[in-house]
Amino acid sequence: MLPLVLQGLTGTLLIVIPLLLPQRPHVTATGAQAGAEAIIAASRPCAPSGMIPLRFNPARWSGDSAMVTYGPAGERHPTFEVFVNPNHPAVINTYVVPSYIRFMHNLHADLFLLPYGQTATGIMGIILSAMALTGLVIWWPHPALWKTGKWRKTVMISPRARGLRLWREMHVSSGFWFSLLLLFLSLSGSVLAFPFARPLFGINRPAPHEHSHHDHMPPAPVMGEQGLDGTLAMLKSQMPEATLLSVQLGERPAQQSLEIILPAYGANHPATVQYNAHEGRMHISRDPGQQRWGEWSFQWLHMLHEARLATPAPVAVIWKTTVAMGGLALAVLAFSGLGMWIIRRRNAARRENGS
Repeated sequence: MLPLVLQGLTGTLLIVIPLLLPQRPHVTATGAQAGAEAIIAASRPCAPSGMIPLRFNPARWSGDSAMVTYGPAGERHPTFEVFVNPNHPAVINTYVVPSYIRFMHNLHADLFLLPYGQTATGIMGIILSAMALTGLVIWWPHPALWKTGKWRKTVMISPRARGLRLWREMHVSSGFWFSLLLLFLSLSGSVLAFPFARPLFGINRPAPHEHSHHDHMPPAPVMGEQGLDGTLAMLKSQMPEATLLSVQLGERPAQQSLEIILPAYGANHPATVQYNAHEGRMHISRDPGQQRWGEWSFQWLHMLHEARLATPAPVAVIWKTTVAMGGLALAVLAFSGLGMWIIRRRNAARRENGS
């Protein structure tokens, strides 16, 4: 019960809490936007010591602010965010990413059972899948109930229910409404958790990389955003239909990669491009159009499991709400099952004492 409750509640909190955190502030749009290098340079004085820019998120529309995230070198998850006016580069606000978000993510992903946490989480997903399937089998009404339509009463909680009946109807109705959702979340969670699952989907293939003597040279004493304005200008020139989502930065300019939206694939299938300075062209390192079926399936499982569906907007909101409610339903099922177990033991003890 405890692992299921933890995974259900942390999954819901990981969806709800980011919606409650401060969003990007709005600015008064006057004039053309400044270059990305100038925006990042303006954010550097506010960054904590020892941190480097990890990601640059441009303004999404007129009046929106740009964002630069910071973290230790080599770290993927930022711990500090700086919001900058993209028209006249100046820091608007800063934000420290709460450490409890990372804590909940680790708790949800591996239950702090390192180094076996991911395997344990995958096993819990299989157990939950079995519980969802067997629960549907147990719930399945008698054919007579289907004919008379009385099966509808098995998916609602009676207002007169009390005691064991209340706990049972709560358990049965919650299981009916959320069984298919929990089955999907548990199976997709197992795929994401098991270390051996990614190679089966073809995820661990090495990305195409053009080796050169520069790869073996020590890091140059330059900032990771150097040359970014030229890269973005080249992107606009060679791929004018692309929409820039974000820029992955690093210790060196060679580590820059751009995440873009191409009209042919949409926002749910962003592409990753890098600038090849030697050839003077943009190189697509992750092309949605060349994904194999396994990679495509894994990406969709990952996106739906984490409720990161981008478009269409109404469907994305509905799916995010549904997944958040699924986490709560998992906790309700666990506590209602515990409630039925306690009441049954108590009633059995009373019968034994009475006899």
